[in-house]
Amino acid sequence: MRRTRAGAILRVPIPECGRMLSEARTILVTGGTSGIGLELVYLLHGMGHRLLVVARSPQRLAQLRLRLPGVDTYACDLAVPDELERLWGQVTAHHPGISIVINNAAVQSTARFTDPDFDDDSITREIAVNFVAPARMARLAIALFQADGRSSAIVNVSSGLALFPKSDAAVYCATKAALHSLSQGLRYQLEGRSTAVVEAILPMVDTPMTAGRGTGKIGAAQAAAEIVAGIAAGKTEVYVGKARWLPWLARIAPAIPRAILRRG
Repeated sequence: MRRTRAGAILRVPIPECGRMLSEARTILVTGGTSGIGLELVYLLHGMGHRLLVVARSPQRLAQLRLRLPGVDTYACDLAVPDELERLWGQVTAHHPGISIVINNAAVQSTARFTDPDFDDDSITREIAVNFVAPARMARLAIALFQADGRSSAIVNVSSGLALFPKSDAAVYCATKAALHSLSQGLRYQLEGRSTAVVEAILPMVDTPMTAGRGTGKIGAAQAAAEIVAGIAAGKTEVYVGKARWLPWLARIAPAIPRAILRRG
């Protein structure tokens, strides 16, 4: 058992770290100031890794530095390609030994296309943050990792909604489906090389993004612990919480998860 920073016991045991986490790493986490990203930062920092945290809000990043001395932070709007390129230049200039990138940042609009006040700009932003940014980040990271053949990993935080979408948040679901496909495709491209591609497939997690929606959510700390445990175990697809049933149900009774997740 482990305890969170607030002292609550985590019910998810974390095994001894495998090859990927068996030594101190420099790890970049996007969306690392709230929800799952923040819990990943606390957990990995406590395990002795060097954390580089990316988020949009300079204020939240400043607060994080006060809580976790030694963490490096970078303000960046991942929806803006020039900002992402600038971010990567800053990160690699100061931390050329980075070896793990966790694409965690995501945004979700629950409006429906049939709503009279639907905002078309939300489509562009969701695609940019949830899919284009992880794809560009992966391309930049792979170029760095492959230059010296270092043992490395790209971790994409996805969702069971990639496999079975819900009735609202259609664009969000589509971006997670695209991220799922991208993860598989990159894994094929990097087969036999030193960079692993890991996808964490989540159920509904209790985060600011899901506030006021859904029931039966797991805590962000539990989700983070299961993601780290999966990486440590050498898994390329980490099914977290109830999402672990999805591959089995998809094979024998796909109508069940389709009906459940459709309702969101």
